Amino acid sequence: MHRPKPHIRVQQEKDILDGFSRLQQVQPLIQINPTVDKIPNLKKIQILEDRYIQIEKDNRLLLEKITNIMKSETTRVGRQKRISSFECRKKSEQRQIQRENQMLLSKISNKKSSYSKNHFDKEWNKTKQYFMNLGGLRSLSSKQKQFNYSFYY
Repeated sequence: MHRPKPHIRVQQEKDILDGFSRLQQVQPLIQINPTVDKIPNLKKIQILEDRYIQIEKDNRLLLEKITNIMKSETTRVGRQKRISSFECRKKSEQRQIQRENQMLLSKISNKKSSYSKNHFDKEWNKTKQYFMNLGGLRSLSSKQKQFNYSFYY
């Protein structure tokens, strides 16, 4: 193995570090001023800055609008939706029809019955008498007799 001895290696590392420190201290001998090409166009820089300022302003406004929408989203849930005049008219007509139906129902339910069993029995007896009278004038066939008997329960 070809390694330097430890005391020689320490001396070499010290020399290397000294060389690095001397390189960092080196200054150029000639001072070169920046050329005209490298001077920035101030008008262009001002336009860019104005544009960035406008973009930041627009972003801030947009952020405010978004936060307002997000905040008002919960309050909008409780509001009623917009109702058209047609819907209002239709609902009022529906309510009027319901009131009229309710009135008719109350009249019908409060009305006393005009059904009288005695009255209908008398009418039925008259009807049977008419059939009997008609049947007495001519001779009855068997079908007509069955028809006449069907009136008797």
